[in-house]
Amino acid sequence: MALALVALVLAGCASSSGADGSRTPRQNTRPDEQLRQTISQGLQTEGRQEEARIVALGGSRLTRVEAPFLRTWTIYRVDYRQSPHPVQLHVATGGGRVELLTGVPKAFGRVTAADGTTVRDAAAAVAVARAYVETTRPGGVLTYVVGRVEDIRFRPGITGDAARRRDEILAEYRPRITAPAARAGGNGFTVTAFVVKDKALQRHDIEVTANGAVDDHVKTLVPDLPVPYTL
Repeated sequence: MALALVALVLAGCASSSGADGSRTPRQNTRPDEQLRQTISQGLQTEGRQEEARIVALGGSRLTRVEAPFLRTWTIYRVDYRQSPHPVQLHVATGGGRVELLTGVPKAFGRVTAADGTTVRDAAAAVAVARAYVETTRPGGVLTYVVGRVEDIRFRPGITGDAARRRDEILAEYRPRITAPAARAGGNGFTVTAFVVKDKALQRHDIEVTANGAVDDHVKTLVPDLPVPYTL
């Protein structure tokens, strides 16, 4: 009898009464649901229907990206991994607007301009450059900044020619690859960053102006890294 009473109490807690006295399941609302809807609707307005759908999906995850140079805008990473092909997007929102950054480098400049970003020192310039590389990369393409050659994510357990190629790259670029660094000049800074994009090792010389505008100059150093092709 006692167990039956407990079961009835728990059942009552899991449901609520409607106006007609019927029992309806209690809805679980995500804490960031309003933000998701705002971003999703903004993307729809910009004609980004598929990205808008992904943001609103129940299995997607929304994470704020650290971007201390932004004053009024915020960047979010959207991860959806409940499918055979995981999706990762970056979006920015502020001033009632939403910008898709993934695969749209020009959108980054629109964000810093609307935000009123001001770059006063080398640290801020590095933060801008790094965020630019990481948030505007093409969708589905492995892209990350490296601070030393050991940060390159080579395929594990490789042997033969692939292993020899890995060792050659390690030896050649160990003294050359450094963490992103900025040097002052002209109307701002130039940030040098080493980046792995797909299977290429690249050097980016990114001009960052005092108002956060970005101009990226890319040189491919190694086109055939023995690395995986997943995000």
